[in-house]
Amino acid sequence: MEYLKELASRADLAATWDSWSTQYRVLAVIVALLAAYFALRSVVPAVLRMLRPGLFLVIVLLGVWALFPTEICSIEFLSRLPLLCRH
Repeated sequence: MEYLKELASRADLAATWDSWSTQYRVLAVIVALLAAYFALRSVVPAVLRMLRPGLFLVIVLLGVWALFPTEICSIEFLSRLPLLCRH
């Protein structure tokens, strides 16, 4: 851990972004993009698995609405959705 602290102090990473050299800015952006890429690769499938039932219901609702818009808008809580039922 001391080694990382020494590297950070040599790189002056505690200072503001404006004081960083171009090399460290590029390195920071690349590391952040790689971290975001790997985080999204692991998080997105899990989130999609959790949202799958809701997404299925939304797709079914939109399909039924496309076939029977008047009947869908007669359902009280769905009639309050401005994008779904425009009067």
